[in-house]
Amino acid sequence: MSEFVLDYNERGEVREYGFGTKLMFLYFLNVCDWFCTQVLIDTGRFHEANPIMGWIMEYPILGFFVKCVLPLALSIFIWLFYKIFKLEQNRFTNFVIYSGVVVYTAVIVVHIINFIVLYTG
Repeated sequence: MSEFVLDYNERGEVREYGFGTKLMFLYFLNVCDWFCTQVLIDTGRFHEANPIMGWIMEYPILGFFVKCVLPLALSIFIWLFYKIFKLEQNRFTNFVIYSGVVVYTAVIVVHIINFIVLYTG
């Protein structure tokens, strides 16, 4: 029987992931989105749904910069801002991060469906 295992802190409470970990997971999903989008566009059978990103993705180096380098810099900046000013995670920041995770997860599911269509059709 499979068991769901939680991580506990010193006081026996369920451990919450840190702000930086959540930001990096969101960034990871962003990079997965960029990679899948680029691969699908390169097949010639798919296009970017967002017209502005469609133009940017026509230039792979520019697409990489806009979708990978800038978000990484922004994530590091936000994380440092929180650390320097000793800000705490709150419901709003968790809502924003978790909303991003949900949206990117949905986008990646669409990419997976597109890959299935591409390789089975």
